[in-house]
Amino acid sequence: MLRAVIIDDEPSGIEVLRLMIEKRAISFRVVAVTTIAEKGIELIEDYKPDVVFLDISMPGMSGFELLEKLVFKDFKLIFTTAHKEYALQAIKNKAFDYLLKPIDEDDFKKCVVKIHEAEKKIKEKNGSASVPALIEVLVRDGIIFVKQKDIIRLEASGSYTTFYLEGMVKHFVSKTIKEFETMLDSHIFCRCHNSHIVNLHKVEKFINHEGFFAQMCDGSKIEISRRSKSVFLEKLKNI
Repeated sequence: MLRAVIIDDEPSGIEVLRLMIEKRAISFRVVAVTTIAEKGIELIEDYKPDVVFLDISMPGMSGFELLEKLVFKDFKLIFTTAHKEYALQAIKNKAFDYLLKPIDEDDFKKCVVKIHEAEKKIKEKNGSASVPALIEVLVRDGIIFVKQKDIIRLEASGSYTTFYLEGMVKHFVSKTIKEFETMLDSHIFCRCHNSHIVNLHKVEKFINHEGFFAQMCDGSKIEISRRSKSVFLEKLKNI
C-alpha cells in the first residue's frame, strides 16, 4: 500500500484527487491532506509518504518554495496545477509527473501506472529490502553495525543518541537523532516525539492515560507527543 499526501489550497481539488484515488488507485492510501502549504511541510516530514500530490500556485507559499524547505524528499512528486507554464520548472524540481487541472482521468490512470512500474523496478533492483539492513554506528572504541530489526528505540540527548537494542544492549553515540532518522526504514520506525524514535514492531501497547505513551517490548514507556499521535497510530495500523 502506497501512502499519499495531498496538498492543495482548494478543498475541491483535494476532493477530486481523493475520488480518483478511490476509483483508479486502490493500492494508494491517502494518509493526510491540507489546504495550507506550511502545514504540508509538517505532514510530509511526519508521515514520510510514498507519493505527494502538490499544487504549485498557493497563497503564502508556492509548491516550489515548499519543496525547498523539506528535509525528507524520498517520495514520488506529482505536481497538480492549472498552469501549463510551470511544466519546465516542475521538471527541474525532479517531478515524477505533472497533472494539469482539471485533471483528466486517463492522465491520472497513466500516472498511477508509471508509479507502480517505478516501484516495481526499485523492488527488483534492491530485492526485498529498500533500505540498508545495517546501520554503521561510531562508538568510543570503534565501529559497530546495528541491524535495524534489532533496534527497539532511539533516544535523543542534545547532540547525542542512545540506541536501545534487543538483549538489553545500549550504545551511546555522538550523533543527533535526526541524522539517524534519515537512515531508518520509515515504514517501520516512527519519530513519535522530539526525543524518541520507536520501532513499531517492538510496540506492545498504546497507552492513552494522562498523556500518550508507547509500551515497548523491553518494558520502557515512551512518550508520544500530541502532534505525532495520529501519525504514530496510522503507521502502527499499517505495519
